[in-house]
Amino acid sequence: MSEKVSRCVFFALLLTLLIDRSSSTSHSTEKAHPSPPPVTNSSNTTANIWLVDALKDIAYYLRAHKFNEYDRRYEPDAKLARREYYRGFPRPPLRSLHWEVHKYCEQSLIECVDYLRKRARKAGMRRSDDTTVVIQEQQWGENNTQQIEIVDKECRKMQQADDVQANPFEGPLERFQWRVTASYYMCWYTMKSEPALSHLSDKCDNFADCLNPDFGPNNGDDRANDAIPYSCAFYSFCPDPCCPIKHLTRPENCWDTPENPCFEANPPGQRECVVDRPQNTDFSDLILNRWNVSCKCREKGLEWSSFYGICVDIDECATGAHTCNPEKETCFNLPGSFKCVCKWGHIFNKKSKTCEPSKALTHLMLRKEEEEEEETSETPWMKFLRLFRAKSATRPVSVQTYLIILSCICNYFNKLLVH
Repeated sequence: MSEKVSRCVFFALLLTLLIDRSSSTSHSTEKAHPSPPPVTNSSNTTANIWLVDALKDIAYYLRAHKFNEYDRRYEPDAKLARREYYRGFPRPPLRSLHWEVHKYCEQSLIECVDYLRKRARKAGMRRSDDTTVVIQEQQWGENNTQQIEIVDKECRKMQQADDVQANPFEGPLERFQWRVTASYYMCWYTMKSEPALSHLSDKCDNFADCLNPDFGPNNGDDRANDAIPYSCAFYSFCPDPCCPIKHLTRPENCWDTPENPCFEANPPGQRECVVDRPQNTDFSDLILNRWNVSCKCREKGLEWSSFYGICVDIDECATGAHTCNPEKETCFNLPGSFKCVCKWGHIFNKKSKTCEPSKALTHLMLRKEEEEEEETSETPWMKFLRLFRAKSATRPVSVQTYLIILSCICNYFNKLLVH
């Protein structure tokens, strides 16, 4: 009986293992979804085609937020709300980042793009539905006015429906949090000069708002020139701290406006403002709109401070831009310049115009070393006699003091004889 039981147990275990193996295989087949292929340097690979298409969709979706969205947290009336996220990220910033965007975008650009494009393509209003994109793909012109009007009308309907429904999110408020967080990360990766963002291979000079009646399919904004590295990425993902203007055809139109941070401190013709990407890679600073911009300073030895909004003195001593000899000289910062001062123990030689060791100080140091050596070589008895002589030379010694000293001397020698 025991043998039959053991056989039953064996076959039962074998059957269980086979069932578990087949079920796990089918489960992994159903649940697994292909991850994006690795990106290479070649422009013709499947990976790069996937990445380029994904970035186009994401850039369009976030441009729609940048130029057309308002603060869903605080604005009760959509008609009166300001839609100016081309000026800066929301103020105050989000209390917390969208958890899912943070989860995927914190890791790497590729994981971030893979996640964002999946969500963007489920939106009610997509890049492929926009009138501007349809016109470009179909190569329509003046002879296709009727087709353009039909497509644009449909685009407006989809845009209005999407504004209310906010698919695939729970509502417009979550979509606002999602797109703000996505803009944070994509702008951050732009500032970090990720190679994949250098060129988006797209005409991004549009507001992602169907066909604009003032500008047509393309607004001609000089900042959205994809031929210039990172221009399209910056135009789509980041606000512009130098030119917080919605539409700009010539940079000179920005330099001569009070909204330019370089306007007040410089005269006409010297108000150019530059956003240096390597100086804006701190994620926390981007969220808080703490941008590092560069302006020209009229006076030599000054540099622009984004923190104070004015030209400040360059501390050559702190930055290491001085020419002082570190062995002999100390750098002393001055307004607009610096000065090299001889270190302690050195004096300036007018003939050689260099700092040299001071002979007087060297002599004093040698005497001090000799005295220290003499003190360390003295026995306690010799030191006592030297101090006694120095004391007796300045003040007469009484008989009682001599008796005490003689008593101490006798006791000292007695101890030596005993030992």
